[in-house]
Amino acid sequence: MAGKGGGSWKVAYADFVTAMMAFFMVMWICTQDQKVKEAVAHYFRDPLGGTPIGSSSKPSPSGAMFNKQMHGTVPQSENIALGRGRSSYTRGESGSPTKLVADWLHHDEATQQRWREAAKKAREQAERLPVVQEGKLTVEEAAAQILAKKIADEIRQLTPSNLEGVHQDLLLNVLNDVNWREIAEDILSRVD
Repeated sequence: MAGKGGGSWKVAYADFVTAMMAFFMVMWICTQDQKVKEAVAHYFRDPLGGTPIGSSSKPSPSGAMFNKQMHGTVPQSENIALGRGRSSYTRGESGSPTKLVADWLHHDEATQQRWREAAKKAREQAERLPVVQEGKLTVEEAAAQILAKKIADEIRQLTPSNLEGVHQDLLLNVLNDVNWREIAEDILSRVD
């Protein structure tokens, strides 16, 4: 047990460790390529994440400091298509790739009708599945899985197959970010 004045060394030690961390961060940044240095510099110029590197500086559409809505009843409500409302049933974030696919599926009456028919068939198919009959899944859960797979397969078939390199990687990443189940649940909710 320490005698008199026993805790002041802890403050000095914490300051020393912080200084060493800052020193090694500076040394590490100096060894990085130009893109990493630009990204770090950008972060310290705009820590709230305004503009990414390589794009022009655009003001927020609302004129606010933050681009995203930070409070209110519907987060990111500016990303919801007008007239359709928010129809998210699954847990998790729904990003712009999901919104783009959902908007495409709802862009005209013929496409909507086609997917409503596919939803009815998915429900009928789900009712015959053993996992539904055994009570492990509800008809709606199984139908959502079937319809989500059908939508994902069709969109993937429509994508160009001659892409290579970064273009192929970008496309595959975007397709992986789509919440296919949320889209399927939205379509199923619109079927009688």
